Amino acid sequence: MAEDDIKEKVLNDLRSLRGKLDPEILREVELRMNGQVPYDKESARKTVELFLHARHDQGAFAEKVLKALKDKDQEKDSK
Repeated sequence: MAEDDIKEKVLNDLRSLRGKLDPEILREVELRMNGQVPYDKESARKTVELFLHARHDQGAFAEKVLKALKDKDQEKDSK
């Protein structure tokens, strides 16, 4: 088998495998390979909740922020 034939077979195999992968996973891998970290909404929300929990205002500011986030999510979903 010639070197070009082997190369073409490997490329075809890679194309076939890529077609079977979840596009969201591929997008995340590409971002990470380029040094970017995809936005993780759930992790961001937990981080904000931990920050707000440390405040000493009996949760007033936390409720305001979480309501704003929820409203923004609902607005985004309605579009």
